[in-house]
Parts: sequence; C-alpha cells; structure tokens
Amino acid sequence: MNTNPDTRNAETTHPQPASRARKRFMMPAVVLGLLGGHFVFILVAITLGTGDPSFAVVPDYYDKAVAHDDRKGALAASAELGWRYEIRPGRTLDAVNQRDIIIALHDRDGGPIEGATVTLSCYHFARAGEVLDIELSEVLPGRYAGRAGLGREGFWQFDLAATRGDERFVAAAKQFVYRAEAAR
Repeated sequence: MNTNPDTRNAETTHPQPASRARKRFMMPAVVLGLLGGHFVFILVAITLGTGDPSFAVVPDYYDKAVAHDDRKGALAASAELGWRYEIRPGRTLDAVNQRDIIIALHDRDGGPIEGATVTLSCYHFARAGEVLDIELSEVLPGRYAGRAGLGREGFWQFDLAATRGDERFVAAAKQFVYRAEAAR
C-alpha cells in the first residue's frame, strides 16, 4: 500500500488516461450512431416508396380532379341515354399473359348497340400506376372484344367510353376479376 500522502491523492483524484479517452469518445460515438441509423432508415423509406409499384398515384389524377364536374355531367348524360353494359373478362391467359375482355352494350330496350367505337381504360387497385388502354372491336352485334393483361386477381377499375354517331356513353366500374388459368 502506498503510504506517501502526496502520491495517494494524485492517484485517486486524476482518472487514468484510457478512462478519460473513453469518456471523450462515447458522446460523439452516440451522436454519430444515431445519425447513421437515421440515414439508413431514410434510405430504406426512399427505396420502399419509389421501388414498389403498389405505391402509385393514379396517372393524371390532378387533371381528373379538375375535370370532375365535366365527368359527372358526362355520367349523367350517359344515364339519360339509357345504355347498359357488362364487362366480362375471359377465363384463360394466353402465352403472353393476355386475356380476352368482352363488353356487352345494350340500349334502353335491351337491343344491342351496334357500330360503336369502344375504348376501355383499366387498372388493378394494387397497381394504379399501370393503366391499360384497350380499343375494342365489334365481334357480334352489341359485343365488343379486345385483349388485355388482366392477369392479376382482385379489384380493377374500369373506365368505359363508347361513341356511336353523336351519342357518347361513359361509365366507371369497380369489378372483381378472378385469377385466369393458363391456356394449354
């Protein structure tokens, strides 16, 4: 044991150099660790937000919002026209993941709407950024067909437009589309 009072006080009042260095290093290390963790978190958030197609805004959403009143007017005029429609996706996919889609158009009395120009715009709710625009051709009186990549099962948004002469019919529908079987 050290009996010299001068050296005994010097040993107990002054910490060792390694202990002092550790205390000086600890606070900046904590701050840098928190900043590094925040940086990694932000990178993960950016990657998820931009890399996943499920996180999408409906294309032309602003323009659609501005034209909302016009759209409501067109839907009201279509209701007055009295046309009815039915959307029938096919049950099988071809080799390039396309399936038939058939639109049946009828007038107020149930007769077929013939000679119309029919277009369909659709997207799956989980992939709003992947809009499919389809031009349909008449295959039977009042029946219009086309092919589209409707391979994903779930709810789809369909926007239909049909024009015959100066008559214009528009409709919007949300419809569940079942999984298609691969063609053999």
